[in-house]
Amino acid sequence: MSGNRRSTLQRVLKARWVYLAILPSIAFLLVFMIYPVIEAISLSFFDWKLTSYFNPRFIGLRNYEQILSDPLFWSSCRILLVFIAWGFCLTMGFVVPVTWLVYRLGSGWAGRLVQRAYVIPMMVPSMVLTLFWRFFYEPNFGMLNRILESAGKTEWTRVWLGEVETALPALLFMGFPWISGFGFLVILAGFQGIDESLHESGRIDGASSLRVFLRIDFPLIIPQLKILIILGMINGLQQFANPLIMTKGGPRYSTTVPGLLMYKNAFEYGKLGYGAAIGVLLFVVILAFSIVSNQSIKRAD
Repeated sequence: MSGNRRSTLQRVLKARWVYLAILPSIAFLLVFMIYPVIEAISLSFFDWKLTSYFNPRFIGLRNYEQILSDPLFWSSCRILLVFIAWGFCLTMGFVVPVTWLVYRLGSGWAGRLVQRAYVIPMMVPSMVLTLFWRFFYEPNFGMLNRILESAGKTEWTRVWLGEVETALPALLFMGFPWISGFGFLVILAGFQGIDESLHESGRIDGASSLRVFLRIDFPLIIPQLKILIILGMINGLQQFANPLIMTKGGPRYSTTVPGLLMYKNAFEYGKLGYGAAIGVLLFVVILAFSIVSNQSIKRAD
């Protein structure tokens, strides 16, 4: 045992400059990421409000009991499931087919042009795109109502983000035509990694393009699809920026997701401990989902 300790110490001393080089990164990780998580877990057991900021009162699991009995929390979870399900449908129904069609264009000038057209939006900050869509739905000067008025459909104009019936569909429609640059690149890389001899074999057997896609191309991009779906689920669980900017969770909480509920409780209602408890629940769900997903991918491999 002492020999193993001595050899480990020798390896550490030999690589001491490497450890010193990564020490600042580790320090920032501990201070700005690990410590806030630990602090949030600790504060979730306290009745901590802005009105009593310096006198938090320990209440145990009472914040969690209140969350689980709060109908607004469960309503926000249902809305979150709508966003996640919509993201899954878009990946399977739009990203994969469109990427496959672009892949079929080949590496000629037309194919390269279309590929760049789908990647260019990645350079635009997401906040800019969100503000564009907010202006698009603006009731007085927004593009959507102006287009409807120009088409003679004045009766169709409305306050898209201010009505319960249209607020959530309006948020789901954001990003049309729903082809994200990141997802496009991941799926395209999967298609480009397929051996061309498999396609030639399919064509020799008389398989149609659709049959080649269903029997050869689609099964071989399953690993890339798993990655996109897992990342989409995690991003969906974390999201709150778009509902916050577009609708602030309204009208009547019809677009409120758990992340936004956490934000509003902590920074608008002053219920810091309650907001921390919601954040901890989201953290646990994301952590559990990540572990289960990684295990399933390892078993599949």
